[in-house]
Amino acid sequence: MPSRTLVDGEASAESSRKRQRPAPQSDDSEEETSTRSNANQAKRARVTTNRHATPGDGDDDDDDDDAALDDGRGPASPDSPPKTQYELMRDGNFEHLQHQDADDQRATQRLRFKPNRLGDNAVADNGILESITCVNFMCHTRLHCELGPLLNFIVGENGSGKSAILTAITLCLGGKASSTNRGGSLKSFVKEGTEKAVLIVKIKNQGQDAYKHDVYGDSIIVERHFSKSGGSSFKVKTATGQTVSTKRQEVEEIVEYYALQVDNPLNVLSQDNARQFLNSSTKQQKYKFFIEGVQLQQLDNDYRLIAENLELIEAKVPDQEVRVKLAEEELKQAKRYKDAMDGNRKLRAKLHQLRGQMCWLQVVQEEAKLTKLDVEIAELTGKIADADRLAKEKGVELEGFEDRIRDYQQRLEEAIQRKNDFEEQVNEKKQKAQAIKDELSQIQADERAAHQSLRSATTTVKDFEKRVAAEERRLEEATGEAVLSKNRELEEANERVKEVEAKILTAKDNEKDLLNKVDEAQKLLNAKGEERTRKQNEITAAEQQLRSSERDQGSIYAGYDARLPELLAMIERETRFQNKPVGPLGAHIQLLKPQWSSILEKQLGASLSGFIVQSIAEQKLLQSMMNRLNIRNSPVFIGNRHRLNTEGKEPDPSFDTILRALKIDNDMVRDQLIISHMIEQVILIPQRTQAEDVMFHGPRPRNVKSCLSFHDKKRDEGLRLQVNGSGGFSTSPVIPDCNRRPRMKADVGSRVAYQKETLRHLEQEYSVLDREYRRIQQEVQRIRSDLTKSQRDKKTFDNELRHARAQIDQVQAELDEFEGGDSRLTGLKAELADAKEKEEACGLQYGKLRNLKDEKNKASSEAQAQLSEIKREFEKYEKDVNKLQAKVTQLQDVRKITLTEANEAHASIELYNNEKQKAEKKREKGTEEVADFIKKITDTLKSEERVHVNPNTKFEELEKQYQNINNQLEKERRKRGMSDQEVLANLTRAKENYDKAKRDLENAKRLPTRLRRTLTIRLEKWRKFQRYISSQSRANFIYLLSERGFRGKLLLDHERKALDLVVEPDKTEKRAAGRNTKTLSGGEKSFSSICLLLSIWEAMGSPLRCLDEFDVFMDNVNRAISTNMLITAARRSVNRQYIFITPNAIEGRNTLDKDVKIIRLTDPRQRTLADH
Repeated sequence: MPSRTLVDGEASAESSRKRQRPAPQSDDSEEETSTRSNANQAKRARVTTNRHATPGDGDDDDDDDDAALDDGRGPASPDSPPKTQYELMRDGNFEHLQHQDADDQRATQRLRFKPNRLGDNAVADNGILESITCVNFMCHTRLHCELGPLLNFIVGENGSGKSAILTAITLCLGGKASSTNRGGSLKSFVKEGTEKAVLIVKIKNQGQDAYKHDVYGDSIIVERHFSKSGGSSFKVKTATGQTVSTKRQEVEEIVEYYALQVDNPLNVLSQDNARQFLNSSTKQQKYKFFIEGVQLQQLDNDYRLIAENLELIEAKVPDQEVRVKLAEEELKQAKRYKDAMDGNRKLRAKLHQLRGQMCWLQVVQEEAKLTKLDVEIAELTGKIADADRLAKEKGVELEGFEDRIRDYQQRLEEAIQRKNDFEEQVNEKKQKAQAIKDELSQIQADERAAHQSLRSATTTVKDFEKRVAAEERRLEEATGEAVLSKNRELEEANERVKEVEAKILTAKDNEKDLLNKVDEAQKLLNAKGEERTRKQNEITAAEQQLRSSERDQGSIYAGYDARLPELLAMIERETRFQNKPVGPLGAHIQLLKPQWSSILEKQLGASLSGFIVQSIAEQKLLQSMMNRLNIRNSPVFIGNRHRLNTEGKEPDPSFDTILRALKIDNDMVRDQLIISHMIEQVILIPQRTQAEDVMFHGPRPRNVKSCLSFHDKKRDEGLRLQVNGSGGFSTSPVIPDCNRRPRMKADVGSRVAYQKETLRHLEQEYSVLDREYRRIQQEVQRIRSDLTKSQRDKKTFDNELRHARAQIDQVQAELDEFEGGDSRLTGLKAELADAKEKEEACGLQYGKLRNLKDEKNKASSEAQAQLSEIKREFEKYEKDVNKLQAKVTQLQDVRKITLTEANEAHASIELYNNEKQKAEKKREKGTEEVADFIKKITDTLKSEERVHVNPNTKFEELEKQYQNINNQLEKERRKRGMSDQEVLANLTRAKENYDKAKRDLENAKRLPTRLRRTLTIRLEKWRKFQRYISSQSRANFIYLLSERGFRGKLLLDHERKALDLVVEPDKTEKRAAGRNTKTLSGGEKSFSSICLLLSIWEAMGSPLRCLDEFDVFMDNVNRAISTNMLITAARRSVNRQYIFITPNAIEGRNTLDKDVKIIRLTDPRQRTLADH
């Protein structure tokens, strides 16, 4: 045992130092291949052609194997190429193998002293496999196998997945697909009917020498995913399933760390390789299995690569010596130029000083500019602070003015309400006084008429008294029959007079009624005529507006002053505006609802023609330009670009406001209209009744100052509804200027359509008014015709009355002449009596009227007194209203001034901030330029020391001095053919080239020596390892044959690269030298191959040993012996894990041992879901 340990120690040490990662595989994805280190590609390219190839493979590796056999290492033949220098150095004429008998004797002695106790094997702390899981792999949907730490026998029928376990181990740990002899690429291992496959291997990771135990824990899980499309990827996980890496390099690091050697053909001996190795391999194939299994081939490939690199390095030494000589000549020439340049040292020093002064003079000048900028920034900072303080003060004053304005407006509204209330009382008193006055006038007229009637009645009584007296005297004188006839004529004439007087009275009453009707009808006709004229004027204005809209399509300035385009051109040309004025305001507003055009034009007034500037200076400049063009009614506002925030200050979204009915493309225009007209709090409701319900009934809407609505009858006029602070209501008309063109932009088609609709309504209204006017006109004509007829009838009746009275007078005269009887006297007395009654009635009427006049005079005096009193009260309230209006106007003027000052302060702040920002940017830029300039100066001058220079020195003077000296040095430079910098650079470059060439030469001489010494030592150890491993394998083979009583030898010919077996199974043939394996039976041949495999395994250092179907050609006796031999050899190994695959059952007491685990696999077709 100690001897075997010594040899194994040499192999393990050498193998540990040279643990090689698997070479790039043809079935890997491009991503995996591209991630490998480029540093190892050259080495792997040389190694891959000869390693991991198995004899008899059905792929392209056969050609490589044949080439390897013929590469100067095959059997000697006349056609074999001569050996290379490396091979001669490696083999050393095979002198180390000249003592084969002595080496075999020592190996045999070591085996004799080897202890025969079983159970020496111990469970490894790490590097062994705990489980294998396959998903959609080969013909298995899911295959899982838990492995024991020592001996594992995987038993099962064909197709149960025994060989799939070894194939999965090789592929999951980074092995090539072709090395498994089961497929040429990974995609061929994906189960039919599926697209992806997964392999999972769990590696034990415990103990002191565990791999990154702090990262992975007690186990490392390696997963390999691949698909039918050819893609492949790895996942390396911890014991808890957390993914640590997805790189192939990490898998290679783990495999190399634990020396698992999954591509070693003897380490994981697949079914085909096992059959070939054990039964049908040639001498050369066996030898190839041997040298690859014990890692001799790997070491040989590595040392060959070192030798080739050594030859390349040594070949470069002569060229390097030539480069050193050339570099030395260049250095000498550069030093001669440097010595010539040093002769002008003083001039160069002066030139350098002037250069520094010229550079630093510019810095001093720029720093002076920065100092001025600092002073300017400080002044602007003070101005900003003053303007900010002023803006805050004006803001406070503005809030105070707004509070006072609201207070005075509320008081004004209350005073106006009181004035309106008293105005109604004054009107009522006026009407009452006027009514009394009218009644008094009528009474006075009636009194005069009654007085006149009384005087007339008194005169009539006196006349009748005289006539009665005269008749009495005449009757006394005459009598006769003719008196009766005349009396009858007189009575008929009187009757006729009464009839005519009645007709005249009726005609007068009719004439009076007709006159009243004419007056009323004429007044109504005049009113309708005026209304019709107004409507005609409205139609004319609407037609003009329509024609203007159709004519002015595309002209946004048609509604403004005719000189506005000229003003805009002047503004565009003017360069004194820091910020161009914004205006006119209406040109920046688009009206979204054209039906409100005339009302909003009136509401916004002159503001739409105004402009906005940002400073007082710009305001004065623009105003002067307007004055030159004689443009009036275009106010100039001062604004700023800080947008007013109206959030939380607007009415409910269900209401339309002026702001919401407008689309304003400039924030300054929007803010100015908010400040001047509160457009965000004036709502628009088309129906007057709905507007009154919203404003006057129920709770007052939030954030609503007033409401605009359309007039009920006058289409283009509107109403303004407002609630004052005391809760009083007010409604005022909004009468637009019909002759003014609109100034706000709107959709031309919508505006024209609206104007056409308005014109159509006006024409309809005019048609109704015209028909009514004509009807009234016809009525007036009819009444006038009736009046004319009545007047003609009255004249006719007057003529008839005159004729009847003339007849009465004539008959009365005849009676006076012919009659003198009592009847006439009686008539006169009766008339006298009637006259007296009339006189009495007139007197009573006159008295009543006189009393009534006195009463009315008194009532009129009282009414006038009350009217005077209430007029005085009304005048008092009117004075209060005027005072409050004056105060509000005054406060509003002051507020506007304060607002202008606040805007100017904000504009000044923005202006100063802009100037400050410009100055700061200028200073920052200047500072950066100075810093950059200083850096360039220090880099150019190669000195951070600042050169003193007088700031009053002129740059031109220094430049002139610099130019003179530079001209002198330039003459010297032309003589040399290069500048001073070029001389210094040339010297530095020449020195660096010489030093580098010298170092390269020394390294080129020193490195080959070290490499050759190292290679010699390594090749010496390689030969020793080859010697010991060969003798150990021969001794182990003889020893293992003796376990069954066989005799034989292991014939190793390293010179011819051949390995052969000589076995004599018959113990009775003592004289026989042995037979070739071809003459042995199948079981004997398999047993001999098992002995060969175990003898090679003893020299290998991997912790994992796998063998597939080792007993397939053995009978029961050889199988039992081979199995016991494998178990015994496995138990004598330390920290090794064995996996044996056999289709036959394992019998005997081996199944009862604790270190043996029997894993039985069933046919996939017999498995159930529960088994998975």
